[in-house]
Amino acid sequence: MSQSAPTSEATLLSQADLDLVPHVFGPNRVSRRCPAATGRDYSVCFVKGKACCGQKRNGPQYAPDLVLGEDFLGCVSALGWQPSTLDAIQQFRPTPKEYTGRVHNSNCVSATCDVVRQRMSEALAKATFAILIGGDHCLSIGSIAATAQRFPNLVVLWFDAHADINTADTSMSGNMHGMPVAALLGLRGMEGIPGFEHARFKAFDKTAIAYIGLRDVDDGEKETIRDLGIETAFYMDTLNALGIDDTLDMCLKKIDPDGNRPIHVSFDVDGMDPMDAPATGTPVQRGVRLHEAVRMMQRIRDTGRLVSLDVMEVNPSLAKTQLEYETTVCNSRIIILEALGRVGKS
Repeated sequence: MSQSAPTSEATLLSQADLDLVPHVFGPNRVSRRCPAATGRDYSVCFVKGKACCGQKRNGPQYAPDLVLGEDFLGCVSALGWQPSTLDAIQQFRPTPKEYTGRVHNSNCVSATCDVVRQRMSEALAKATFAILIGGDHCLSIGSIAATAQRFPNLVVLWFDAHADINTADTSMSGNMHGMPVAALLGLRGMEGIPGFEHARFKAFDKTAIAYIGLRDVDDGEKETIRDLGIETAFYMDTLNALGIDDTLDMCLKKIDPDGNRPIHVSFDVDGMDPMDAPATGTPVQRGVRLHEAVRMMQRIRDTGRLVSLDVMEVNPSLAKTQLEYETTVCNSRIIILEALGRVGKS
């Protein structure tokens, strides 16, 4: 399992599971659905982010096809949604010879994020709800750029063990899956990176983002967060002290005090504890447990303002056992189903 992606999909949900789905997710909540919904049109479009260009480990490009298997799409349909998919394939663009910086594959990342942005825009135009499945977390640059264009007053909840706000000046690895927030904020340290000039992916400002689950943040990122005055970077010690409900309330009160702005959740599975998501590239111990992540998604879903979602950094190639693979894929599916919730007739 550690050398390549699984050659065939494991059946992670039985027919009995499919039959139970409409009952497990409780009563009809049509009136609390996302703001893009009209009438009884509850369609969801999944964008498959088949790319690994933002880091050096092979494997996350296999995740979308494995997560979005026929058994899972059956669960989505059982909840009352009409699912469809679009592919966003990695683009290969060489780094300019004159670039001497340490950032890896930036032109490749930029071109791939352009494709993700285009596909996410198509998804938002054709469906009630759009979800990016990745793939490494740099692809969220394209996803959020598209969603912010559709919903200009968008706020973002970044669920992650990492702040992902490194720039060329602060990154120790040069991996762009640690830079999506910096790109989306249009930080000055991104200007010299090929493909990221002129803040071309800027989508929101510092007041529109909140973090949940942080516990592995570089010193340079901490300094950036302090310098920007971001007051919504909530670490695990806060969550452990207050619980997921109060932590989420603090986030939403800061970034959406009037309770009327559309919400995008960018969910990195490494925000969860490695017991619940072992097959990911940068796991960090003592993370958010699955039941807490489920509760968070339920709460956000029931605001009626959730418009889009990323589920990122599933890497089946890093699973050491079949159980690790199944645990990560199945728990990622649970998060998606909780974000969607049940719609239609009881």
